Amino acid sequence: MPPFRYFLQVGLLLLLLTAGYAALLLHQATLPAIQALDHITQHMQWHIRPVQAAELRHLLVRLEVVVALAGGALLALSRRATGRREWQLLGWEVKAVASGITACFQRLPGQQRALFWLLLGFLTALRTYFSLTKPLHGEELASYEFFVRPGLLATSAYYPIPNNHVLSNTISGWLYLLSPNFWWCMRLPVLLISTLGTVLLFGSLLRVSNFRVAAVATFLFSWLQLSLYNASAARGYWLLITLAGLVFFATLALSNARARRAAWAALLVGGVLGSYTIPSFAYVLVAAFSWLGLVFLRQKRWPELAQAIAIGTLTILGATLLYSPLLLVSGLDVLTGNGFVAPRPAAEFWTGLPAYLWFNEGLLAGQRSIGAVLTLAGLLSFGYLLLRYPASTTSRFHRLGKPALWFTISPYALVVMQRVFPPERVFLYKAFFFFILVALLADWWLRRPLSHLARRWSQAMLLVSVLIFIVYQTYTVERLNRRNQRPVAAYQAGFEWLAAQPPGPVLAPEPLHNLYFRFFGHALTPARRWRFAAAARPATPYAYVLAFPNQRGYFQPKYPFPPAYRNPEVEIYRLPKGFQLP
Repeated sequence: MPPFRYFLQVGLLLLLLTAGYAALLLHQATLPAIQALDHITQHMQWHIRPVQAAELRHLLVRLEVVVALAGGALLALSRRATGRREWQLLGWEVKAVASGITACFQRLPGQQRALFWLLLGFLTALRTYFSLTKPLHGEELASYEFFVRPGLLATSAYYPIPNNHVLSNTISGWLYLLSPNFWWCMRLPVLLISTLGTVLLFGSLLRVSNFRVAAVATFLFSWLQLSLYNASAARGYWLLITLAGLVFFATLALSNARARRAAWAALLVGGVLGSYTIPSFAYVLVAAFSWLGLVFLRQKRWPELAQAIAIGTLTILGATLLYSPLLLVSGLDVLTGNGFVAPRPAAEFWTGLPAYLWFNEGLLAGQRSIGAVLTLAGLLSFGYLLLRYPASTTSRFHRLGKPALWFTISPYALVVMQRVFPPERVFLYKAFFFFILVALLADWWLRRPLSHLARRWSQAMLLVSVLIFIVYQTYTVERLNRRNQRPVAAYQAGFEWLAAQPPGPVLAPEPLHNLYFRFFGHALTPARRWRFAAAARPATPYAYVLAFPNQRGYFQPKYPFPPAYRNPEVEIYRLPKGFQLP
């Protein structure tokens, strides 16, 4: 069991890195630069906090004090023989875990290894195709225009909408410094992260189960519609999935008292980085720490319970330090009081909960309307087998299946406490744990005493079911992309017409028009200085006005002349000189 000095050293290192990173960001910030963040979005009523010079200076001083104290104490501890020994032991444990995963893969028969590379190669090719062909989505463009393109200060401190997945956008921001190309800095990192995440999930699962369980769970989850879509979308959900997997397998190791130094470190790193990616990572952390708490209490492992409390506290401290620039500029309320986390009225929540659970779980199982039937069948079947077989005869069911079941269902306890309906993508990560249960059920089914013919028939049925699932999920994503292509093509056609006209100020009150046209302006005509506005400013002679056709949207202008350009998604009015907007 790691001694207290190990947790002290790890905690000091965490404080040094997180406070140091926040201090570096704020050292580059000036009051004018912070105030300029308030003008990035044009169609929102939300504003940043009125940051004062003294506030900025005081926060910097506090961060620097944390860096100095943590760095000094860490250096003093690490120079001692016992301190160096702790780092050596941690390194050996991490190396042992990595070697164990590699050894499990190398021990696979040649056919299974070939099948893994074939599935991974096909999946990666499919993700690459969607990454290159998927039409631009408004949420991706918002991340690019509001947080990545304006620079790292905006990425780390500006939070007008929960669309700012800070760690994911920070990675994109670093790549933006090399090239502003949208695919390069936004979609390529997601493609790489999803590929690496798939390998890590498979390898980690292989180490605690077998090839069939690891392959079925990992690749069914990876081909899930939401999973496949988000592997090509410039958002942070596959980063969250990967870090949730890291937290889960660290929790599993700690439950079984294996590689404790490496597991505690993985739990801490995954918790801090996951929280910095999306605040909804709290669902993962609640599942992990509540499971560990139950295990340690039941087994009376009191020292480890105290260690879990220490790691949980460090996770909160590390995430808070990383978010400190955001808390200074945008305030705490943007994280705790936005529309996704604000509690709903009790009557509305309890009335809508059954439908929410049904459709949410349905989509996470692969089909929004009827997919929850698979969820119910899987949970009931797994529960039945848990009760039927004792832990001694089906250790994999209990050692792996119970934590996976807990990670699948426990987030809803927090949902009930919050009285919120998170979007399906927030819970996408937990579909992986459900597919672990499905894979365990499939493995049990094929391990039953069967005749040769019955075994072949069962294997064929499983293969056909998997193929049908893969084809349907792929078709669904392609159909969705083709449906979304039409409005995006119409936006681009409207912009290209506008770009061919004489320059002039453009009034674009509709958020989608404003966002897409601003993006096309930066991406397609980088040398031209565009002047887009979401609201009319006094004494500004606008040359063009954008609106939806057929009186759609909230902005419905009525001018005594027809639009100069029109397509199914855009009307562009060319205003005569001297025309006064109403």
